[in-house]
Amino acid sequence: MKVKVFSSPDPRLLEKEVNQWLENNNWIKVLNITQSTGASTVLSIWYDEPNVPILG
Repeated sequence: MKVKVFSSPDPRLLEKEVNQWLENNNWIKVLNITQSTGASTVLSIWYDEPNVPILG
């Protein structure tokens, strides 16, 4: 399991950043998402990567 943390005081920028990351990493399996709000919103995405051998 891995985690990716996003943080921004602007929810619109946070949304764009998260959506872009999810689009770029559409092969991951999202397991959990947590959020905390204060001066900035912090979003943590817990995920697994598929067990695929590296080609090369």
